[in-house]
Amino acid sequence: MPGSPGVVVAEQPHYLPWVDFYEQVARAGTLLVLDNVQWLRRGWQRRTRVALPANVPTPPPTEPGFQWLSIPLEDPHRDSLIGELAVDSRQPWARKHLSKLVTLYGQRPHFATQVLPLLEPFYDGAARESGPGSLLRVLLASTALFHEPLGLKPDIRLASSLERQGDEKSARLVEYCRQLEARTYYSGLGSSLYLQVSLFRDADVRVLWQRFRHPPYAQGREGRFVQGLSIIDVLANVPVDEVRRWLEPSPWGPFAPAPSGG
Repeated sequence: MPGSPGVVVAEQPHYLPWVDFYEQVARAGTLLVLDNVQWLRRGWQRRTRVALPANVPTPPPTEPGFQWLSIPLEDPHRDSLIGELAVDSRQPWARKHLSKLVTLYGQRPHFATQVLPLLEPFYDGAARESGPGSLLRVLLASTALFHEPLGLKPDIRLASSLERQGDEKSARLVEYCRQLEARTYYSGLGSSLYLQVSLFRDADVRVLWQRFRHPPYAQGREGRFVQGLSIIDVLANVPVDEVRRWLEPSPWGPFAPAPSGG
């Protein structure tokens, strides 16, 4: 599923991200990884949402229906950039994460065939990572695990490899689009709180907002459907061919396939 030429998606690196992220990747000609921004202690970069244990009932909507899986860091400083951080290699976190995912999802219909064969070599490599930059390497590897199964072939660029100009978010993103010769910036709706669309317009770059809503699916537990879980949850429960169909562009809108000539 090739992305659209001239479309840039800019995201901070994530750990085993959610399916909405992969819909952005499916639209992108270039996935720009923002590795040169300050990390957030309570952000999503080093952690992901997974299911609650089987013996814990799904709580009401007023309470979170998930638990966090977090990568421990070695002596992180508040002002550190994501690309500078190191995983805490003193902790057996990779083995623990794999064990937890097997416990949570081992009985789900597609975990053994679609997920576990990818997770085992990933965590084997992650367990050997250490030193500055190791977190970024782990995050990029975790995201790329599912590119091929989902039919994605993104052109991945690191923001640290581009010329950074200014500290204002929107102006910096516009400059990245210019350097990448992008004409469209595809953004999650959360960015609407700060993105200055006028700066993109002045640079002849259109902004498109993501409005993807993936269908609910059987998660193997009673109670409400819990959204926003890791792609692990999705692919443990849903055939990969079906997930690929979720990521296909709609037959209308800016990413609609061009009509074939008669």
